[in-house]
Amino acid sequence: AKERLRISMLVYVVLQRDAAVAPNGTVHALLLPSADGEWEELSVGPSQFAGAGFGVFPRSTARLDWGALETPVLMPYLGLETVVQDAHLLKLLLRVLQGNFVPLTAGEVAAAGGGQLVADGLCAVPPAAFGGRRRGAPPPPLAPGTELLQVAHTCAANAFKGKVQSLSAGRGEVCYLLSEEVQGVLGLGGEGRGHLWQLLLLHMQHQHADRNLATHVAHVWRKEEGYVLINAHPAFAEPVSLVGMINEPPAGEAPTTRMIQAYARLLDDADPLLAARGLRQPDGAREAWVAHTLPPQGAAPPPRGVPHSLSERMVLYCTTRKAYREGSEISVDYGVSYSRDYASSKHRATPALYKVPSDDMCPRDCARARWPQLPGWHNPDMQPRRRPLFRKDASCGGAILVCPDDPALVRRRKQALGIDDEAAAEPLGTPPKQRLPPAPPSIATVFAKRKRVA
Repeated sequence: AKERLRISMLVYVVLQRDAAVAPNGTVHALLLPSADGEWEELSVGPSQFAGAGFGVFPRSTARLDWGALETPVLMPYLGLETVVQDAHLLKLLLRVLQGNFVPLTAGEVAAAGGGQLVADGLCAVPPAAFGGRRRGAPPPPLAPGTELLQVAHTCAANAFKGKVQSLSAGRGEVCYLLSEEVQGVLGLGGEGRGHLWQLLLLHMQHQHADRNLATHVAHVWRKEEGYVLINAHPAFAEPVSLVGMINEPPAGEAPTTRMIQAYARLLDDADPLLAARGLRQPDGAREAWVAHTLPPQGAAPPPRGVPHSLSERMVLYCTTRKAYREGSEISVDYGVSYSRDYASSKHRATPALYKVPSDDMCPRDCARARWPQLPGWHNPDMQPRRRPLFRKDASCGGAILVCPDDPALVRRRKQALGIDDEAAAEPLGTPPKQRLPPAPPSIATVFAKRKRVA
């Protein structure tokens, strides 16, 4: 079994839109990576789309001929998962990944008239708002030095410009999150990732504000557990997250795959759907299925030695054609809610407030790029020649340090936002003079699920 997991795998499945609903009759080939995260049927290379960096391409193997697909192919969107119990908290975490927050302490909130706060899951709330519908006394107040993140409430009426909330317009309604806990559930608190958190903190100073960790995310609602945020950003360098590198097509072109959300059901070799097509599960398919998929939370465990037959609800990219030419980049439509500064397929570009120069990468780095080590601002070992973000300090044991941004670009951003230097010079952590908002109706404990790495 271990030998079989060393190669990527193709598993035949059918899809279900709901765990309680019968599956449809279409057989799909689900691609799964090897135990090391290798994808033999997919490759990453320089994108054919202008300004897209790197993209994903089909690669035929003995198991799968992209030039003549027998069944539709599914590519799962895998990455670091964070599960929350309401959509409100999901949106707040997305804003943290965008760098749209203000760091401060519980003591600063109290000094600004916000009163004492207590911990409620990932949130810091007034004692009277603790627990929502839950019963029980709230925990002790947070220590004054507890680090918090002030994030704009998802229902706030404040005007936004360039993803920056105006604190002088509309209702200044904000929420407070526990900084250390948030870093943990978003995968930013572990060893070797502190530099990514420092990047987000720099946004307060309008430095590197065009670079964030929310550009390669998907989310799915699972009725068994809640709202799931899946982060496949290349900054995490997780081999299993390759599908997150699939780009949108250029303007006027149709995507070559479509995004769906569904449960997958593993087919047995004796299933009539496989027999009618002359198909059988490849050797090692069941081991790969067990290694890279999970059953719905709370599902009854299968008999000993039998793999679970139904996966949890997943985000999947599904082929829409019967043939794909090798060397032709795979594409997908991210949906109408995705914020893009480029025109794609039927979507118009959102005009940028100010011009940001493109990254100038070293040709040697581009030539030696191998997934998941790709050149870009996110990779400390392959930085842009212009506006580098990270550097390694040999005098500190190779510690990753954050480089200051181009002062001219910072000034350009401030001018576009109408921010004068005096206002922008306020020290970090200075709380705005505004009331503490009421807590959302339901705040539940948040937890991080394990990554899909065998």
